[in-house]
Amino acid sequence: MATSQYRIRQVKVELRSLASPDGIEELAREILLLEGLEAQLANEYGMTGDIDSVEVFDETKARAFSDNDENTISALKDLYTLYKLRVRVSSFQLPRYFNFEESPRAHHVDTSKFWAVLIGIDAYECNPLRGCVRDALMMERYLTEDLGVPKHRIQRLLGSKEHTSSDNYHIPTRVNIVQTLVGLMNNAEIQNGDNIIIYFSGHGSGYSTAGYCSNTNDSIEALCPIDRTEGNGSHVPDISDREINTIFQNISRAKGHHITFLLDCSHAGTDTGTPEKGVRTLPPLSNGSPKQMFDVADENSRQFPGYQSVCSEKWCPDMSSHVVLAACQEHQVVTETRKEDRVQSVFTESLIRVLTSGTFNERSSYIDLLFALPAMHGQTPVVAGKHKNAQIWYQNQ
Repeated sequence: MATSQYRIRQVKVELRSLASPDGIEELAREILLLEGLEAQLANEYGMTGDIDSVEVFDETKARAFSDNDENTISALKDLYTLYKLRVRVSSFQLPRYFNFEESPRAHHVDTSKFWAVLIGIDAYECNPLRGCVRDALMMERYLTEDLGVPKHRIQRLLGSKEHTSSDNYHIPTRVNIVQTLVGLMNNAEIQNGDNIIIYFSGHGSGYSTAGYCSNTNDSIEALCPIDRTEGNGSHVPDISDREINTIFQNISRAKGHHITFLLDCSHAGTDTGTPEKGVRTLPPLSNGSPKQMFDVADENSRQFPGYQSVCSEKWCPDMSSHVVLAACQEHQVVTETRKEDRVQSVFTESLIRVLTSGTFNERSSYIDLLFALPAMHGQTPVVAGKHKNAQIWYQNQ
């Protein structure tokens, strides 16, 4: 009981630093109760170490649909409630400024079989950003100058007023993003076992399947292309995590699972309303319904063998196809920060600083990389995937 009361006070202190005092006691107790359930489920599933909320949710969902057990279905609903409460808390988080010290050069990495797709989008019609293209170009410099990846193996999709026309990159429309990713599986130059790095910096959003294609309130994360729009007879939907996962699954079948997905965006778009300037999340389209997004995903995915509708109640992500390293947890938001005369992402700069530091070596894993990142106010980076314990960039594999 003493430990429980201490944890309640700890949660209340955290909430007071983020939000108004109204309802803190009740909110703290509700979060604590649901976090206890989350920890209990993780223990039942044999998950060790720090709790991976995404892994617990996915496992609970899989068991709920396979066993059709009322208790498991109820637990799944409770986990979704926990997600919603975390979104509510994160909406009050404030940006913070960071300073970094220079790091020594990193160890040598064999990049003879590296390929990359870099996506950076600033020029959104609604809530444009300022640092995403800069982040993508920073990642490109790391790949070419620090790792030595040939430039012709890097595809760039950039969207900003400063990059309006070039033969060296494409505009990050929905069609271009999907076609570029699908093109990886059809690229004869990419061999099975080659390393594929996919980087996205821009807006994300969040949807719910409630009332559409599922008996549960599943949260759907989405990437926002530069041409997302609705109304006036035209509709270009976001790209759901289910469509992305389906594409990665098929790239993995063709080229192997050495796929790393780096995400510098946030998806807490369902409850945050119109975001503040510089926050990398947008409200969902279509009043929050994923229908248009799923319809387009199904149309695109029918070309793949063993196709399963992304709207299926039994749909579960294939986390053996890739490792994802994201800038924050699903209930948090990413905020651009100003450093001297430029706007950029704390996550991308921190990531590159760690990757080029002398403390990082060829034996370091994706998990090691996660814990090597510095603390970020309001952002807790997360790594997920069956192969998250593999050495970074799958060296010696």
